[in-house]
Amino acid sequence: MDASSQDGKKKEYITVHRVQAWFLGRSRDNWKQEHKKLKANAKRLKNRVNDVTRSRESRQVGELKAENAALREQAALKKYGPCDRADFDESNPIAV
Repeated sequence: MDASSQDGKKKEYITVHRVQAWFLGRSRDNWKQEHKKLKANAKRLKNRVNDVTRSRESRQVGELKAENAALREQAALKKYGPCDRADFDESNPIAV
């Protein structure tokens, strides 16, 4: 629907250009500020995801190392039989 007066003529809105410029400038500044906040939040969330991923990976690596050491010890027991831990050398699994 067009804005028209009662006599059917189209009504023209008169707004000073400096008021339009002020309004559009304010609008632009607002969306730029909002975009800046969203961008900072996205970066914060990406960093958090990376930190959590690294933490989980390091925890998994530690668990896998412990499991690997336990399996190596079991394999050595099966292969060479029980021996004192002091006699067991990691580089040379043969009992001294």
